[in-house]
Amino acid sequence: MRVLQVIHQFPPYSSQGSEVYCDNLARALARTEDVGVFHISNVSRVWPRRMRRETIRGLATYHCIDGAQYARLADWPNHFLRRSFRAVLDDVRPDVVHFHNFLSLGDDLVPLARVSGAVVVYTLHDYGLICPNALLLRDDGVLCGKQHPDFFQDCCPVLIRSRGRASAPPWSARLPSIARWQRYARQHPRPALRALLLVATDRAARWLGDPRRANLEHKREFFLTHTRRIVRDVDRFLAPSEFLLQRHAGCGFPRHKLEFLRYGFRHFSSVRKTDHPGVCFGYIGALHPQKGVELLLEAFREVDNGASLHVFGSVFGSPISEKFWRRIKDRATSNVVLHGAYENERISQILAGLDVVVVPSVWYENSPLTIQEAFVARVPVITANAGGMAELVRDGVDGLHFRLGDAADLRAKLRQVAEHPEILERLRRGIPPVPEIEEHAAAMLARYRDLRDRRI
Repeated sequence: MRVLQVIHQFPPYSSQGSEVYCDNLARALARTEDVGVFHISNVSRVWPRRMRRETIRGLATYHCIDGAQYARLADWPNHFLRRSFRAVLDDVRPDVVHFHNFLSLGDDLVPLARVSGAVVVYTLHDYGLICPNALLLRDDGVLCGKQHPDFFQDCCPVLIRSRGRASAPPWSARLPSIARWQRYARQHPRPALRALLLVATDRAARWLGDPRRANLEHKREFFLTHTRRIVRDVDRFLAPSEFLLQRHAGCGFPRHKLEFLRYGFRHFSSVRKTDHPGVCFGYIGALHPQKGVELLLEAFREVDNGASLHVFGSVFGSPISEKFWRRIKDRATSNVVLHGAYENERISQILAGLDVVVVPSVWYENSPLTIQEAFVARVPVITANAGGMAELVRDGVDGLHFRLGDAADLRAKLRQVAEHPEILERLRRGIPPVPEIEEHAAAMLARYRDLRDRRI
C-alpha cells in the first residue's frame, strides 16, 4: 500500500509532539508499506521557493521550502503549495493520504487528496478545525467553551487574514497581519520600542480596520466554510483522546467519521537513577506560555525537602521568545535547573534521572506525548485535571491531578510528593501498559485497508 503522511513540520527540522508521532508512525508503517512524508519548511524564508526530495534516515520525504506563507488562515490561495502538493500526489500516487497537524498547511490540500482518489485520514492533534488558534485558549488566557458548529468567538477574527471582497490580496498580503503586529508590540521586551510599535499598530488598525471587527462576517464564513469542506472530504478523523473527540462531535463533525485511537509509542529501556538526594521533578517539552512553565516555577518556589526541578526545553528565537525566556529565568529558584533544548533521542536518558514528570499546561491538552513517554519509563506524572491530561493520568493511581491553572494546588501536590516520596512506588505500580508503535501501526494499517475496501 502506498501511504503519504502530510504534516506541517518534520524531524530533524522540528521535533515537537505531532512531528515525533508522525515520524514514528511513518517509520513503523514503512517496514511493510511504501511510505512518504510531505511537509513544509519551518525555517526562515529561503528563496527561491522549491520542492526538495530528501531521504531522512531511510524515509522518503518531500520538503516544500517556503510553502507556509499564509496558507492556513488567509483567504487567498497559496498556489505554490498547491502545485507542490499536486506534484507529490502525481509522483507517489498514494492509496491513503494521512493528514496530521495542519498549522501553516492550506485547507485546500484535503480536497486535492480527495480528488486524487486516495482515502483521506486526518489525525486531530489539536483544535485547529474548530478554533483558529488551535488551542481553545483566548489571548486573555481564558479557556474557550466552544461546543456548537457556528460558534465564532470575538478572538477568532484577529487570527484570520482577509482581503474582504476584493478579487486579489492587498499589497500588505505578504506582511504579518495587524493582529500579529499588535501582539508583537504588546510583548516586546524593550519599553521604548514597545511604545513606538503600539502607536504604529494603533494607527495602522485605524487605517486598515480593527482586526477584531474588520470583515467579520467574511472571516467567519471563510473559516466555517473551509472547515465544512474538510469534514466533507475526510473519510476518517482519528482522535487520541475522548475529550478531543467529544469537542469535535459537539461542533458538528459527523459521529460516524470520528474514531478514538490512542497514539502508539517507541518503547525504550530506562534504568532509573537513584543516586540523587530528594525528589527530582521534571518538565519536558516546548517552552510555550500555554504549556504552563511559569505556573510550575511559581508553584515550585516553596517546595523544599531537597527536591529539585529540571526543565528540558527551549523557546524559539524572537524578541517575544527572549522576553518569555527571561521571565522563566527570573522565576527559577536555586533548586531549578534549566537544561535547554534536547533531542528526542535522549528521552530515555532524561527520564532515567527523574522521579516525577510534571505536565502543567493551562489549555486543554488532548493527549500529551510527554505523559505517555514518562509511563513507558515507569515515571509517575503530576498534571492538570482537564482535557486529555486527566484521561491519561488517573489521580492517585499512576499520578496526581491538580486544578487547572491553580499554582497553589499544584504546589500542594509537589509538596506532598517531596515530603512523602514513598508514594511514588505505589504510583509506579499503577502505571498501565503503553501501546507500542508497531501495534499502533498495525491497527492504523487495518483502518487504511478497511476504508480503501469500502471505496472499491
